[in-house]
Amino acid sequence: MAFYDRHEWEAARKQALHDSGYQCQRCGTSLVGLGKACHVHHKKELRRAPALRVEPLNLVSLCRSCHTREHNEARRPPAVNIDGTPNDPNHPWFQRSGGGS
Repeated sequence: MAFYDRHEWEAARKQALHDSGYQCQRCGTSLVGLGKACHVHHKKELRRAPALRVEPLNLVSLCRSCHTREHNEARRPPAVNIDGTPNDPNHPWFQRSGGGS
């Protein structure tokens, strides 16, 4: 049986929706009456942190569009390297200043 079909997940999902007041925690849209269109997102990915699969602090209620946005943003490379320098070669830090000396 897949995790998302288990009673354990259904109970955690219902609790997360209840705790959020049936509102998207990103945009505030009401999730009342949407059934399975109410999404509950794992802040730390299930495959990377399976021990947190039903941890209430790891779950957030989202509408479908915000859930999609959340996953799209997670796929983007980080804006900076570990040392804090920008990853974008066009960042102003890498532009030469026009003031000659």
